[in-house]
Amino acid sequence: MPPYKSYQPPTTVRRSGFAPGPIAGTRWSVLLAYAFLAGATQLLWVAYTPITTDSAKEWGVSVDAVGWLAQVYPLLYVLLAIPFGYLADKRFKHTLAWGAVLTGAGALVRLVPGYEYALVGQMLVSIAQPFILNAVNKLAAMYAEPAKRPTAIAAGTASLFIGILVSSVTSPFLMDWGGLRAVHLTQAVLAVCSAILFLFALRRRPLYEVPQEEARFLASIRTVWSYRFVRVYSLLLFAGFGLFITLTTWLEVLSQPIGISSAEVGLAIGAMTLAGIVGAAVVPGWADIGSRSRYVLTASLAVSAAALTFLAIGKPVWLIFALFTLTGFLLLANLPVILTSAERESPPEEDGTVAGVLLMFGNLGGIVLTLAVQALLDHRPLAIGVLIAIVLLALPFVPLVPKRPSRR
Repeated sequence: MPPYKSYQPPTTVRRSGFAPGPIAGTRWSVLLAYAFLAGATQLLWVAYTPITTDSAKEWGVSVDAVGWLAQVYPLLYVLLAIPFGYLADKRFKHTLAWGAVLTGAGALVRLVPGYEYALVGQMLVSIAQPFILNAVNKLAAMYAEPAKRPTAIAAGTASLFIGILVSSVTSPFLMDWGGLRAVHLTQAVLAVCSAILFLFALRRRPLYEVPQEEARFLASIRTVWSYRFVRVYSLLLFAGFGLFITLTTWLEVLSQPIGISSAEVGLAIGAMTLAGIVGAAVVPGWADIGSRSRYVLTASLAVSAAALTFLAIGKPVWLIFALFTLTGFLLLANLPVILTSAERESPPEEDGTVAGVLLMFGNLGGIVLTLAVQALLDHRPLAIGVLIAIVLLALPFVPLVPKRPSRR
């Protein structure tokens, strides 16, 4: 690898509209409005996952067709994450505003009856998603004082998993109550209200000035990729976040041969996600001291490998459930832990591009590992073994994670 490069911040922080002096504070109204909008994108993403069969019947299409309503999100994210991250560094508020508008528009398009309109709506939201999610680091840099930025990033990322959990729990009940129209109408109200709330909040002035990216696109990408922490974190998110996406997709199929029912798997995934929300909210602040982030990342990979090993063995079931709950707690905490460190290590004018690269690799890991397991479903031990191997191969890179510097 090339020598380690990281951003060394100036001794004086300049604030938009403020002369250098006392810390300006934190605009929680903007950060919380962003969290609601980010959560809404995930709410819409997994809307059909728990009601795939019923949705196919109501529309008269195949189950695979309904599956594409969710699969389009990571596919487009991989394609758009880096260019949209660069655009965020060039025109931050404009790209965020477009993301909010597209999220609300996509939710409204789904109100028109018919599968084709649902697909168009999902595509609009999937285009909005990188505009919104890539902004989490730069938004924290502009609206939160340095000591509060880990909390701001944690709130923005925990909201993603809250949106997933809310959609997974409520969609089946809404489907039973009023069919797809009830699902679409309820989620449209939440998405549009979140978009409008954020657009109003975005009008507030940033507290901290962040320089605009001046480099050309390819030069900016080369610079960002030259940072060792970007390459290390990309690999860790490919393995960790990719593993979580794969488990939520195939855990039911991998558990059936050892006598775990679909209902029990549903409870396990729910426990993983709920534990992950707690982890994403509370772990980053603790981990933002010295080498603690390395401990968190190491523990997440080690526990994941242990959970997969006992899943392959098939017993004891209570230990499998406990380990996967702990896996969710640690794996989902990895995302804000990594993003917090990346925000601190990268130049503020490159925050969007850096976040785009990291989140692109997380989604790419989900696609690659999901397809790899799908190809090996007839060979269950081998499928699980591939996941264990990926996790163990990522472990030696954890010591390369930068320690928290003594000052911002």
